[in-house]
Amino acid sequence: MDLSAILMCPNGNKKTREKTITNSTLFDYANQLRLRVATLFLLGLVITQAIPKQATLNAEEFKISLQSGTVITVDVKTPTLKWTRVSDSGESREETLKIAELNRIMLSDSPVGQKVDIIRQLITDLADPSFRKREAAEDQLSEAETAGQFMEMLQSNLDHPDFEVRYRINRILKRLEDQDSTQRENQFDRLFFKNGMTAEGDLGNLNLELSFRGQPLKLKREQIAMISTPSNKPKLVASDKKTEVEIFHKPLNIFYRVDQTRIDFEKSPSGEELRRPADVSQTFVPVGLLLGTEQKGYIGISGYGFKFGPEKRASGNSICVYETVGTYSKRFKGIMEISFCMPNQESVAAGVMEFGMQMARVNHSRDFIVEAYNADNQILASVESSDEPCVFSGIKSTQPIAKIRILSNPYLFRIDRAIDEDYAVDSICFSPPVPNDSLTPQDQPSVTLNNGDLLKTDNIKLSDADAISINPVGKQNYKIGFDEIRSINFNHSSQKDRKSLTRLRPKQVLKTWTAMISDGSILFIEPGIPMTSTLFPKVQLELETFTGMWLTRNPSRFPMKSDFEKGKNVIVFPTCRIIPELISFAENGFQWNGRAEKIMQDLVIEGDEKDQDDPTPNIDQVTYETASAESSPTIWLKPPRSINASQGRIILADGQQLVLNGDLKIQLVNIQEDKITISIGKEIATIPLDQIQIIEFPERP
Repeated sequence: MDLSAILMCPNGNKKTREKTITNSTLFDYANQLRLRVATLFLLGLVITQAIPKQATLNAEEFKISLQSGTVITVDVKTPTLKWTRVSDSGESREETLKIAELNRIMLSDSPVGQKVDIIRQLITDLADPSFRKREAAEDQLSEAETAGQFMEMLQSNLDHPDFEVRYRINRILKRLEDQDSTQRENQFDRLFFKNGMTAEGDLGNLNLELSFRGQPLKLKREQIAMISTPSNKPKLVASDKKTEVEIFHKPLNIFYRVDQTRIDFEKSPSGEELRRPADVSQTFVPVGLLLGTEQKGYIGISGYGFKFGPEKRASGNSICVYETVGTYSKRFKGIMEISFCMPNQESVAAGVMEFGMQMARVNHSRDFIVEAYNADNQILASVESSDEPCVFSGIKSTQPIAKIRILSNPYLFRIDRAIDEDYAVDSICFSPPVPNDSLTPQDQPSVTLNNGDLLKTDNIKLSDADAISINPVGKQNYKIGFDEIRSINFNHSSQKDRKSLTRLRPKQVLKTWTAMISDGSILFIEPGIPMTSTLFPKVQLELETFTGMWLTRNPSRFPMKSDFEKGKNVIVFPTCRIIPELISFAENGFQWNGRAEKIMQDLVIEGDEKDQDDPTPNIDQVTYETASAESSPTIWLKPPRSINASQGRIILADGQQLVLNGDLKIQLVNIQEDKITISIGKEIATIPLDQIQIIEFPERP
């Protein structure tokens, strides 16, 4: 298939209707919860006025998120839904709702009617002649995840004629009241109406008759995670802005503003109290935040209280790493990772422009660092801890921050001293999450359409010269033309852990250097004079087209916002930045004036002695052949810029990034069943499909 004409002529074939939507407004769960009425019947329909009357159409367009992670736009042919009102005694009554009246549906893990039957049977078993059966029933009913939201049903049996049943129910209720409320999973289906009202109840064994891409489709309840009405999706903006980053050791007026989300870990987004050692890795998905750790374990609530200065008392909860080792757990040690998603859409990666947090149990300056990564696995900034008992770390960036990594400072390689490995985190704040234009690896092959649909599949096949064939729902294959596709993620990656943005690449590629070109392309290069791309050995790369350069084994590190105001070049080490007037390149390496200004983070706190330990490298040159990971910086010859989101690009499994139609004039010539062909001028390169991570097509109007 010859793609040159399509890629160079944005007004290519338009075979389908454009229904643009945005994932950023599909599931605004937190805001909707605030609209819930004050009078709640825990086991009944949570709504205080009549169901709204609206005209029913023959078919309603909805966005359906499947349990598999696929998100599709469908026409719902089923005009009405059977809705069950469940009373506090377990009695139920069916009603009929028009689907045209609904804005969003959130399903529990199984129909509440089935759960009510289970609870009713367990209450009956409390009077069973078998002692073992009575004991087993009490044990099950004492579990918050089983009966935590059915306490009224238990209370309605406190006058049971059997004395032992009454005694056991009293004991069960006491145990449930003493348990952490966060363990009580939501037992109900939730409805959000177009008039702003909300409801809780049971949709039972939901079955939907749909039309997807013009073909009939049936979905069962167990396949569906969420249903919502589409919204307008803004087109990608060709930003091409400078990537500017700032770091902060004090909150000032940049953080904890009313337009930022603040998480103090006292309550969940739905208002439930959090108690240790609750696992909160997924708790804050409704506001767009995910917590995790690289090692075995989880991020949980700790009881360590923070003191934000001598005049302020300690706060309540904080969070820390619970690392499970054998049969016990260690706390406060290890690596904490914070990533972002669109609110209530865990599978939709997002980033934030501002992030701040408090960290405690830091007893020495520089013991800990906070790293901020963009979606392309590049370190935007590293913030070192200071010498206070409780420290603030903040990052502000013009490029979205996709991930935060908190760890014991690995750059103290020149200092022989004991490191305090204990820390806890509190009072996280961040700006509203925005969708990432950068395409992070998925957990399986996937296709993103122009209308925002995300189609996950086990296999992507070339259908013909300008289309693919996939089966994102069941066994049925769908043919999709390239003119409908925003990107194809083949899920080929050389990273050992595809879900981690922070792991370094395998050692097979560590001997090369990497260059960022002015248009955002990232190429492995053979350094020297001249420099050449490993993909296009005959193409000489002019130094004037370089934005930055680093050893491939290292992540790239970005300069700060003000660095280029002080000089023409910036050299970024993990622990400092150097601003030379000139960097001189030779066949075997590069060097700079050793007297150039060195910028270290200001870690001097009033009243404390300045840290005398300087971990920064004392060098003024780097040799390509002997460069080590610790001594090799990222060099910037001009300020880095964000990629023009509408251009399109190809991301290879090894991390190289080829921007189409940019400064290097890279063209995607054709896609075949097992390879693609790209060109720079007359030079051609063929790349096997199993070495490609993502193809992102240029935006077509």
